[in-house]
Amino acid sequence: MSVTDLEHFGKLKAAVQQQVAQRLGIQKPLKDWSLTDIRDFQADLESVCKSSVSEKWIYLHFKNNSEKLPRIDVLNLLSQYCGHKNWDAFTHNGTTQGKIERRKSKQVWLPIAITIAVIALAFWLWPKQETKVLLFFDAYTQEPIPMDKLDTWYKNKPLRPKGSNTVAVKGDTLLVDGAYYKPKKVYLLNPDDTLRVLLFPDDYALMLNYFSRSTTEDWQKRYNQLLEAIHPEAKIFQSHPQYEGIELLNRDEFIDRLILPLNSLKNLEIQDIVYKDDKIYRLRFVQLKD
Repeated sequence: MSVTDLEHFGKLKAAVQQQVAQRLGIQKPLKDWSLTDIRDFQADLESVCKSSVSEKWIYLHFKNNSEKLPRIDVLNLLSQYCGHKNWDAFTHNGTTQGKIERRKSKQVWLPIAITIAVIALAFWLWPKQETKVLLFFDAYTQEPIPMDKLDTWYKNKPLRPKGSNTVAVKGDTLLVDGAYYKPKKVYLLNPDDTLRVLLFPDDYALMLNYFSRSTTEDWQKRYNQLLEAIHPEAKIFQSHPQYEGIELLNRDEFIDRLILPLNSLKNLEIQDIVYKDDKIYRLRFVQLKD
């Protein structure tokens, strides 16, 4: 591997960072990406190029400076994400551009820069009224997510589903949330009329759902897992529709009811969940009838 290859890969990473900043609003350097940033990038890469990279790969090549050039198929994938046909096209464009920049003068490039600025301004001012149809899928199982499991919002207004797992919207961004899925802001900049959106499950919400529908002999292990998942100052609300009321529980009360051998809390259906410090801070649920 030559030094030129590494230099080109460094330029490609910079191009990816710029593309992510424009499409997803992530302004941080690659090495500072959070787990949420990584998952948003993976989903957007999948949406644009119909393929993605693993979290391990991102840690190796984006968050650290690997001396090994990635596989050519991954280089092609990232080049396509940045608007190039493949890796060869990206490296050729970078080399050609470098030669042009060394030759250019202010008199030659001034009118070109003005033209580009006018085109960019016209693009951003042009009304975006195209209707996008969004289909939602579980990021792990790749199964469609029913719309009754999700809430979608545009400009703080809820949207009505168009189908069993689709929603139609005009605009630039859409917020999607669900009791069993992590919230996500979807950027509608893709030129396609139909977008495939991957949502990551909320693991703690699914854990509570499972615990309320199963039994175990290792109560201490389950108790420790719940302590890890729930914030010490959590407020937990149990809805009682039959009484038109609601009950407030603290963390210890909720855990005791959930892990008692008699399992007084069964078949929980989570209505809303809020996190603080990566722990459940607010929880609202209803207990379904057997």
